[in-house]
Amino acid sequence: MKRTKNKGGNIGIIVAIIIGLLAIIYLGISFYFTGHFAFNTYVNDIPAYKMTAGDIEKEVTDGLKKYSLTIHARGDITDVISSEDISLSLRMDDQFEDALKKQNAFLWPANLFKDTYITTDNIVVYSRDVVEKKINTLQLLNAANIIEPANAYIPEASGEDGFYIVPEDQGRSPIREKVVEKICAALDVLEGEVTIDDECYNTPEIYSDNAELNTFCNNLNTYCKAQITYEFGADTVVVDGTKIREWLNINGTEVSLDEEKVREFVNSLAKQYDTFGKNRTITSHSGEQVTVTGGDYGWWMDRATETTELIAAIKNGEKGVRTPVYFGTAAQYGENDWGNSYVEIDLTAQHLWVYQDGAMVMDSDFVSGCVNKKRTTPRGSYAITYKERDATLVGENYSSAVSYWMPFNGNVGMHDASWRSQFGGYDYILNGSHGCINLPTANAEKIYEIVSKGEAVFVYGGITDPVPVVEQEVVDPNTGEVKVVRKPVINGKIAGTDTPANTNAPAAESTPAENQAAEAPAAEGAATDTETSENAGAEAAAQNTTPEASAESAGQATENQAPAAESAPAEDQEPAAESTPAENQEPAAETPAE
Repeated sequence: MKRTKNKGGNIGIIVAIIIGLLAIIYLGISFYFTGHFAFNTYVNDIPAYKMTAGDIEKEVTDGLKKYSLTIHARGDITDVISSEDISLSLRMDDQFEDALKKQNAFLWPANLFKDTYITTDNIVVYSRDVVEKKINTLQLLNAANIIEPANAYIPEASGEDGFYIVPEDQGRSPIREKVVEKICAALDVLEGEVTIDDECYNTPEIYSDNAELNTFCNNLNTYCKAQITYEFGADTVVVDGTKIREWLNINGTEVSLDEEKVREFVNSLAKQYDTFGKNRTITSHSGEQVTVTGGDYGWWMDRATETTELIAAIKNGEKGVRTPVYFGTAAQYGENDWGNSYVEIDLTAQHLWVYQDGAMVMDSDFVSGCVNKKRTTPRGSYAITYKERDATLVGENYSSAVSYWMPFNGNVGMHDASWRSQFGGYDYILNGSHGCINLPTANAEKIYEIVSKGEAVFVYGGITDPVPVVEQEVVDPNTGEVKVVRKPVINGKIAGTDTPANTNAPAAESTPAENQAAEAPAAEGAATDTETSENAGAEAAAQNTTPEASAESAGQATENQAPAAESAPAEDQEPAAESTPAENQEPAAETPAE
């Protein structure tokens, strides 16, 4: 029994010793933590375990030397301010000693199982003036990087669907005072990064949802949604919102179309692209350059109608290619507006040539308007108005039929003249037509099949003023009969000869062939100088076909009658109604129908 009791005493002693040792260790550790931070303790996010207040202060001070603030601004601009840049420091005021004193050293075992965070009120010390000088050097305040904010606006140029609003642009124009405050606030708490947010920037005054701006845009698009293209050969003229805006009267947000400006625009198109009445230089049958003046061929815009229709197209917001309304048209646009298919009529040669696709395909003698009766064929550039088979040509006291009628200048045109037996030469001076181009029937038929409505006809040359006339006795070699014939005098010589004109000289003998025209019998259908030519002027039947035929002409083409509009109208002048080309115009009942 005694031995058992001793053994139990020893165990007690051992336990006591262990407890004593543990107490000593506990107390020792507790004493240690009176001057050091305990397990899992963080001071201002710095791991502080086993560190004294001085250690922490040194750690913070050393860390402050490495501190920098990264600044993010619009436009991916990044700036950095280091502590050295602004001589940054901390005012400690024994904050870490106070934090250590607040730590309960005897509760250190609890820190083994949890994290403890201690935050001190560090007071950052820096010079405001030094900081502002540094901020002034930052990229976000560099003038090269500053973009002023832009208001929402309506651009001068329109889009495909008219005008639109370009949204506002926030730009990047910092407000310096607010930037300074933002950066200083980050420095005060030693933030590592700071973003210069929207409140630190200047802002636009007008945004895309602005009611007044939207009202104005909508009112503009009352007219500016149209996109109309005029094509003049290689030239293109576009009437879109940008152009239409120039024609608007704008008062605040109110918009109206100035129709007078539209009219001025149409006039400018006509002035630039109309070719009506212009002189044209063609390469003649002989290869020479011949300038043809006057006539009514060419592009001739109906300005009044085109203005009215363009205004309607604008208001309807139409899109696409538009062809102007024309009084008269040509084969194509450009300098050579007649193309490669046309008729060349040389009044001097009394001969014409028909060209198709640049090649001469037909030619013929003819008889043109009578010079000495003041019924010359008008010269100029014209277009074939229409073609008609078996037309009845009507004038004063006559009515005659022709098989092939091709008018090109009011009541003047090309047609067959079956009543004539001779064409070409000088017959037109004394025995010419009322202005038409008389052709042999077979040739008129061929020409009729070749030419088309609208094809150009160039008339040039010939004698325009009446000439003296001499009488000659001509002996018929077959019968011996002596006849007196009348012949024109041109440049002091009898036409077709080198004989000087002398009424006292004896008449030279001539062969019947040479004088056939003068001696043509006044048989049915034959025209003579003393009778009404062309079967009483049958070719004048186009009276009233166009407005050019006046009461004065009364069924015949008047000598030297120029077409009512031989030259292009003035810029703002609408062509007179009586000078409108007769294309597509129905003739009067008593004249040939188209």
